[in-house]
Amino acid sequence: MKWMTVAFCVLVFSHAALAQLKHESEYSLLQSGGNSEVNSQNAKTSNIYTWEKNQLRFGGHYTYGEAKNVVSARNWDGNLKYERQLSSKLSFITGEVVEGNRFTNIEARYNSDAGFKYYYLKSDLHTFFSELSYRYTIENRYAPTEDLYDQKARFYNELAHKYSPTVQYKFWLEYIPNFTDGKDYLVNGEASVTSILSSIFSLKVAYMGMYDNKPTLPTLKNYDFATTTSLVAKF
Repeated sequence: MKWMTVAFCVLVFSHAALAQLKHESEYSLLQSGGNSEVNSQNAKTSNIYTWEKNQLRFGGHYTYGEAKNVVSARNWDGNLKYERQLSSKLSFITGEVVEGNRFTNIEARYNSDAGFKYYYLKSDLHTFFSELSYRYTIENRYAPTEDLYDQKARFYNELAHKYSPTVQYKFWLEYIPNFTDGKDYLVNGEASVTSILSSIFSLKVAYMGMYDNKPTLPTLKNYDFATTTSLVAKF
């Protein structure tokens, strides 16, 4: 999809308009022809705006794939998070995540969070923190069509380490139990390595796994994964 390439270029070269923000965009593309016709694209953006003891994060991603002109992957999310620093290690957090995945039967899932974030390590070389929050979810499915309303929690951990001036790695893992339906819990995680190419561009390799103990349909698999190699622009 050419518009995704155009959007990525606009985000990269409009950094003057976003000078107040810490901005990061990444884009990956796979195209093959002949006996195997595959077209897969992934775009992701994240932004951080900080003032005094407050921080606002917002962003999202969109993944689209085709195999022999048939759609084989389509998922997306948009997120907004507010963080208020209470001490050098503890912050209050609240936010909203909206997500969808045609191939897991999720038309739209609205997640509202409120909780706390605690830093174990926070320096130029190491960052390690945990988030614990209450989550209320409204889920719209393609089938059946009735909405679901769930009480959940979210346990999130993230570790980032700057291995050298040009190489850094990150691990994150989250567990989302469902108090409304105890069998319907989620476990997600990602490991990534980023190599800095210039003051703006980097190359990122990542593996993400997503486990759903109770998929929306009995024919769906419990585990999804994605491996990506992306060009990252940061300013």
